[in-house]
Amino acid sequence: RRWRDRWASKKGRWRGGEISVVALGRLGGQEMSAASDLDIITIDEVAEGTEGADGPKPLTASQYYARVTQQLVSALTAPTAEGKLYEVDLRLRPSGNAGPVASQLSSFAAYQTTGAWTWEHMALTRAHVITGSPAFVAKIEATIRETLAEQRDPQKTAGDVRDMRARIAKEYKTDDPWELKHVRGGLIDLEFIAQYLQLVHAHEHNDILSPNTREVFTLCAELGVLPQDVTERLIAAFDLQHDLTHILRICVTGTLKPEAATESLRTRLAQGGNAPDFTILEASLRDAQADVLAIYADIVGDPSA
Repeated sequence: RRWRDRWASKKGRWRGGEISVVALGRLGGQEMSAASDLDIITIDEVAEGTEGADGPKPLTASQYYARVTQQLVSALTAPTAEGKLYEVDLRLRPSGNAGPVASQLSSFAAYQTTGAWTWEHMALTRAHVITGSPAFVAKIEATIRETLAEQRDPQKTAGDVRDMRARIAKEYKTDDPWELKHVRGGLIDLEFIAQYLQLVHAHEHNDILSPNTREVFTLCAELGVLPQDVTERLIAAFDLQHDLTHILRICVTGTLKPEAATESLRTRLAQGGNAPDFTILEASLRDAQADVLAIYADIVGDPSA
């Protein structure tokens, strides 16, 4: 609020205008670790007939809310004695880096209907509206849910998901089980399974929508989309790798090298993974990733295709 008041003293307030911050990625899913970026977009709306901001220099609505967004990013990334609080990523906005910094709600809705790729709708499953008036938040949430609940061809959607996963695998090729995000059977595969299931089932089961990966799996079991035993295996693999990620982000720079890890770190990781020792933990991790990859193949299709 203090930041907003300082901004208003310089540029004024747009009477009859609204802006909201929408969290995506791990912020939207409430799955952040110590090293996570903030994936956000801003969405605005101006009531018809409003004349503009009441500041000393007149701005159009698009200029005004673009400046608000830029100032917000500057505030979140400003250097301090302890370093930056967060890195902020706006690339998930409509049209990515080629699009405007702030999106009007009508333009956002039109883009999602006519211009967005499947991977953008995958990203939208993680959306969580975190600021704005209750009425404006409800409008944005309704737009997002309507977009995600569109009827889709499961085979085409699966092909798009596999293509996106193959692109990531090509850029971040690894078979190291401690590359928990990018290794096959790791966190990305878990997220992609959840996102695919939402996109192909939300038309019939709107309640499947959630930005949180773990909750999606729970909802899939409750709605009969997945068998209970498959859900339990996915949740167990997610919990294991998510919990280990938190420890590693705090304790390790880069990727864990087991042969170089201290005994205390190996012990802490084993405790975090509910394993009696590090050797068993590593074996359990490999088994969990292999299991996720098998489930991915059953649901989305052959990961090597």
